[in-house]
Amino acid sequence: MRCAPILALAIAACGAGSPETRFALETQPAKNLVGAWDATLSLVRPYQLELHEPAAKRICGTIAFVANHHARGGSSQTGDSTHLGVYDMDLALLGLDWLGDDGFPEAVATFVDDGAPVNAVGDSVAIVLNPGTQERIVLLGRYGIEDIRGGWTAQSSRGTAGGSFSMTPHVDARNQSPSCSEFH
Repeated sequence: MRCAPILALAIAACGAGSPETRFALETQPAKNLVGAWDATLSLVRPYQLELHEPAAKRICGTIAFVANHHARGGSSQTGDSTHLGVYDMDLALLGLDWLGDDGFPEAVATFVDDGAPVNAVGDSVAIVLNPGTQERIVLLGRYGIEDIRGGWTAQSSRGTAGGSFSMTPHVDARNQSPSCSEFH
């Protein structure tokens, strides 16, 4: 019975590992997209061949993901993506109206290997909105401790549009910051 406290102390001391290991584990973001995310898309470059000025320069919405346990790899194709989801954002306000497409607001995501960055920033997450359409949005970002931040591009017959985005885990509506509509 006297050995039990000493044994518990020894297990606790050995189980935690070195201080460097503990610090690395504590500062590494938990790379998990499952759940709802508050998303903000800001427009920097509208389509070159757009007939009308976009109604907003910034929109907010929600993207929700579940794990794709049947993923075959890591591409923007639905069956290969590690996460499947839906989004609720009024993309038409940015001039991204998906003309002629009344499809489901689908989102797919894949973690990108940090050792092989997609661009100079070293993106770690690739998210595609409307992956099977003629006009899709590709979000490439870095998964941080509290959020995901990066840039997005959309290509269509009207040219290329782009901007920046951020995503944070969804918060209770009662505790949310001011609505996005205040930032147009």
